[in-house]
Amino acid sequence: MATILIIDTNPTDRRSYITLLSNYGHRLLEADDGVKALELARVELPDLIITDTFLPNMDGFSLVRHLRAEPLLMGVTVIFHTANYDVSDTHKRARASGIQHILRKPAEPQEILRAVNESLQHPSILSRLPQTGQLHREHLQLLAENLYQKNTELEKANERLRNVSLTDGLTGLNNRRGFMILATGLLKFARRAGYSLCLLYIDLDSLKYINNTFGHIAGDTAITHFARILTETFRDSDVIGRMGGDEFVILLIDATASDITGMQALLQSNVDAHNLQTGRDYALSFSLGVIQVNINSTETMETLLALADTEMYKHKRARKDKTGS
Repeated sequence: MATILIIDTNPTDRRSYITLLSNYGHRLLEADDGVKALELARVELPDLIITDTFLPNMDGFSLVRHLRAEPLLMGVTVIFHTANYDVSDTHKRARASGIQHILRKPAEPQEILRAVNESLQHPSILSRLPQTGQLHREHLQLLAENLYQKNTELEKANERLRNVSLTDGLTGLNNRRGFMILATGLLKFARRAGYSLCLLYIDLDSLKYINNTFGHIAGDTAITHFARILTETFRDSDVIGRMGGDEFVILLIDATASDITGMQALLQSNVDAHNLQTGRDYALSFSLGVIQVNINSTETMETLLALADTEMYKHKRARKDKTGS
């Protein structure tokens, strides 16, 4: 099953594509202008886009240029469907944009299905993704900006996001919602591009003791200090979030087993250094669960978090058994 985005100002044309392609098990999305379509593509990461060339706010050619400029979307195959196929430069411009299939309205169902099937089998999706073996900082920064950005031209999207904060007010990290948006997008990208993923679930130990003994201001201070240590320890390309209370999560992309071991050791070293410098009556400590994400599986981010949480509690129990506390 593929995710296919249909873009056309005419709802009848959109519905005809959706009706036809839904019979073959595809997941269908729709938009009626180029700006809305681009924002939807940034969130949903479709496998194929079928678009008219003439659209309000952003035409089909401009849409393709925006797609090719974004690392997460540059490999998406695009099919043009247009009533202006015979206009002299339409075909030339489409080919120059890398468009292999141009459907003339109204297209026959067999013609649509042939173009869709050939496009979904085309190797361009992976060949156009970054092949450096190392996901550059700006690629993930762009992902974060795209997923967080409020686009004033997209009223429907704004209705969902305008009043919802994606940032934890105490630490400045992603809150649960913000983390889930970024992590889910990153999971889809890693599965498409073949990058490894690792999920860490961390519990800040003894927060209840700190709150009860030294007060909630001290507890908040412990949380903010630990959040700062996390941001100093992990890479800019890693997605860090506070799930609430004393629980934190980090999603690492394109990290080897030795990288992960080294980051765990660095985290412990940074916490130890912090404890030596603070001079407080309590020390920070943490329990940590780690899972390697099978990018060939269909597990959701919620499922992966539950697995990592289980590993974290195993680590916490093992530490308690060892110390007898």
